[in-house]
Amino acid sequence: MFSYKSRYCVAAAMAAMAALTGHVEARDIDLQSIGYFQFSPLPPSLVSQTDTLLLSDSPEYVGPVGGTLSAGTINGNGRIYFYHVNEMDLPHKIAIVLENQTAYPTSVHVMRQLKSVATPDYFAAGRDLSRKDLEQPLNESPDARPLYTLSIPPQGRQLIFSDLENTPVNRDALFTGIVDIKTEGPIFARVMMLPMGMDPVDASHWVKNLPIDEIQLRGTYTGAKRNMEVTTPFDTSLGGAFVEIGNDREDTFINGVDEMQNKAFVRDRGNYGVSYTLKIPTKGNEPFRLYFNPLGGPYSGSFTVKTLHQQGARRGQTDTRTYHIGGADGISALGEGTILDSRLLGNYNAGDLLTLNFMPAGASNLPIRFLLIPESLANPQKHQTIAVNVPKDVKDILGNPTQGGTQIPVGPVGGKDGDKGSVDTKKSTVESPAKRAETIAHEETKKLSDKAAADVKKEAQLKKAKDEKEALARKKAEEARLAAEKAEMLRKAAEAKHAEIERKMAEKAEAERKAEEARKAEAARKAEMARIEAARKAEADRLEAARKAEEARLAAEAKRLEEERRIEAARIEAARKAEEERKAAEAKARFEAQRAAEKAALEAKKAEEERLAAEARARLEAQRKAEQEALEARRAEEARKAAEAKAALEAQRAAEQAALEAKRQEDARRAAEAKAALEAQQ
Repeated sequence: MFSYKSRYCVAAAMAAMAALTGHVEARDIDLQSIGYFQFSPLPPSLVSQTDTLLLSDSPEYVGPVGGTLSAGTINGNGRIYFYHVNEMDLPHKIAIVLENQTAYPTSVHVMRQLKSVATPDYFAAGRDLSRKDLEQPLNESPDARPLYTLSIPPQGRQLIFSDLENTPVNRDALFTGIVDIKTEGPIFARVMMLPMGMDPVDASHWVKNLPIDEIQLRGTYTGAKRNMEVTTPFDTSLGGAFVEIGNDREDTFINGVDEMQNKAFVRDRGNYGVSYTLKIPTKGNEPFRLYFNPLGGPYSGSFTVKTLHQQGARRGQTDTRTYHIGGADGISALGEGTILDSRLLGNYNAGDLLTLNFMPAGASNLPIRFLLIPESLANPQKHQTIAVNVPKDVKDILGNPTQGGTQIPVGPVGGKDGDKGSVDTKKSTVESPAKRAETIAHEETKKLSDKAAADVKKEAQLKKAKDEKEALARKKAEEARLAAEKAEMLRKAAEAKHAEIERKMAEKAEAERKAEEARKAEAARKAEMARIEAARKAEADRLEAARKAEEARLAAEAKRLEEERRIEAARIEAARKAEEERKAAEAKARFEAQRAAEKAALEAKKAEEERLAAEARARLEAQRKAEQEALEARRAEEARKAAEAKAALEAQRAAEQAALEAKRQEDARRAAEAKAALEAQQ
């Protein structure tokens, strides 16, 4: 990638200055100067999302021990995406084990396996997997052949992606990868981080489930493949526009469940592990450029752009190209601390249908934008040129050597001038105001160009003088260095000669010592071989004698066992006959006893029925007597209550009479007192 600012008229001069200063920017166009913040949004629409995604990213940092990182069920087309950092001292590995929890055998077809480098550079790991995802695309045709197929019995478990067994993840290293599978029934998949050398299938029975971290990026989701389309075509005549991805508005995050937490609700914030297919239709009459623009922070990954030409001579033809952000372009990631960084993703014609394929790169940030900028807006000085003398040793913006009198674009797009490669030097006798303004603009531009060229030439001369002075100093230093190296070589040669003599003497002594040791070792070896041979022969004789004795013992044992078998068979037959006779006698006795018991039971039943009848009669008589006595008792109680009521009534009447009498006496007393008081007053 290269840095290009369209706001400068004298592009070659600025390229020369950039070459001299070594300045590098993380942008391919000055977005602010062309009205970035006034670009029109082109919201994408979701067409479809299919396939199961098992995401394994929480816990992202694994330690102090390993275990099961994520687990979930896949039935049909599915993808397993893992992204983890080893925080343990020893190297560990990622292991993926599939379990058939049903009562029937099932098959699993492994369609694709990708893994990144394991490195402490997180952007490098995410960028590596993003590149491999596009360089080794998943074959989605119906007749696609799998890498291999597993047949898993009921309640059985099997390891997939066995290459991970030999991929150690060192401390602080990030490791990420994906596996695409097709299952013929439900399969429970486990992603684990285990010590190197541990059997994953055995470990899957007992390792602990690790808790989810605060980011909560794990679980089972629907939507490993997402198809989106911009429904309103980009019109090149309406200025710049953008398509925004990963903002959780037009492009929503997928939802899922964490089967390790009783199917708790989770969201894939960033849609990591999701393969995007984004279609952008265009129309108009003007060429345009496509730029990648990160919004959420640093981004480093790859994108494939497929172009279907729908106009002109190439109508119906397609072009496909992959673009890589970060790494090879001299930066780790694009978008650090700014939303104005950009990378060019190609030049296109109005009417082209663009199809973008990518997977959000691990360690990178969302949302991101794809900018569509008409050529007249991206480069308003495209079709007008002036001559500028630039030194031959200066390179242009693409890194190519320039020539004297280079033609620099400075004019507007779409000019109808017949000679678009130079400035029109013909002057009419009467200049219009617009022509005079254009002439003044050309003269000002030429002055700026000449000044820039002069500055560049002066800088080149100063640099040349400085380089000559530095070259002379380097030459003297080189001569001194060569002299010192020659003396050092002579000293080393003398030391080497002395060391060679000592080495040869030491080698001779060592050879004699080794020869003596070899003779002693050979003698010891022969003695040991003889001892071993004698011991082997004695052992062989002992084994042969033991074999014959064992054969004789086995024959006698077989004869004894046969005799015991015959005796035991006779005993068993006699016991069987006796048992049959005993059982017949017991059956007869049981029959007689049963018959006597039935007779006694019948008589007992009759006696019991008579007893029950007598008891019923007695109970009936006792009940009748009890009822008669209860009736008499009620009558007596009623008479008693009537007498008590009569006595109470008479007592109440006497009390009322006494009260009346007491009242009359009280009234008489009060009257007497009143009379006495009246008399006393008189």
